[in-house]
Amino acid sequence: MTEISKQARLENRLQPQIADFREERQTIVLSTLGNEGLPHVSYAPFARVGRDYYILISEIAEHTRNLTNSSQVSFMLLEDEQNARQLYARKRLSYKADAQLVERKTEVWVTAINELQQRFGEIVDSLSTLSDFKF
Repeated sequence: MTEISKQARLENRLQPQIADFREERQTIVLSTLGNEGLPHVSYAPFARVGRDYYILISEIAEHTRNLTNSSQVSFMLLEDEQNARQLYARKRLSYKADAQLVERKTEVWVTAINELQQRFGEIVDSLSTLSDFKF
């Protein structure tokens, strides 16, 4: 049996646990690349629509400027320390992705904003109207 089929079987078996873990998380840890090629770690609240993750972030933040210069990003959903049985084995999901700017007032923007509002409430209404905030 190949490693790929073993991995696929494992993922299929764990899908309900992965879905629950994903739903319990409210933020993602971001790793972006600065102009000098140096990594920068930060976090952002997120919403998930289908297979896509959406973050509403300010141009003032270093991670936003980094994503403007390089769309390559790595992000992780991570179990809270206080809930972990063992800190060396915290539950986590890691991804590599290509970030894309979502234009305001598009169908995708409205859908993602609605999802963020459901998760985080009124603050999303305020932030989404500020011109420096981007999806």
